[in-house]
Amino acid sequence: MRRTEDWMRMAEAALKQARDSIEDGNYWASCFFSHQAAEFSVKGFLASKGVEARGHSIYDLIVKAEELSHKIAEELKSYARNLDRHYLQSRYVNTYHVGAPVDYYRYEDAEKALREAGEVVRYFKGEVTKG
Repeated sequence: MRRTEDWMRMAEAALKQARDSIEDGNYWASCFFSHQAAEFSVKGFLASKGVEARGHSIYDLIVKAEELSHKIAEELKSYARNLDRHYLQSRYVNTYHVGAPVDYYRYEDAEKALREAGEVVRYFKGEVTKG
C-alpha cells in the first residue's frame, strides 16, 4: 500500500509545527521539525514511486530519488545537508561538549531551516502532483 498522501500530510504538519515553534521561541524544535518536514516529503515522493525508504538522512533519501532517474537540483541537496545536521543536534544533549541544544539554537537558525525545508517540501509535493 502506498502511503504518499500520509507522508505529505505529515510534511505539512511538521512545517506548521516548525513555524509554531519559532513563534514560541523554541528554535531547537523548529529546526528539528523543519528536518522532519523535508524528510517526510522525500519519503512521500519515494512512496509514490513504490519505494519504502528507511533512514533519516534527507540527503541520502534524495540520492535514492536520483537513482530512480530523477535529477535533483544541487541547491536542494545543499538544503538537505544543512537540514540533516538538525536531526540529532537539535535534540540530544550529548551532541555538545557542554550545554543543551536549547543553548545553541537561535532565531536565524530556525528561519533558515524552515525556509530550506519549505523549498524541499514544495519541490517534492510538486513532483508527486506531476505523477
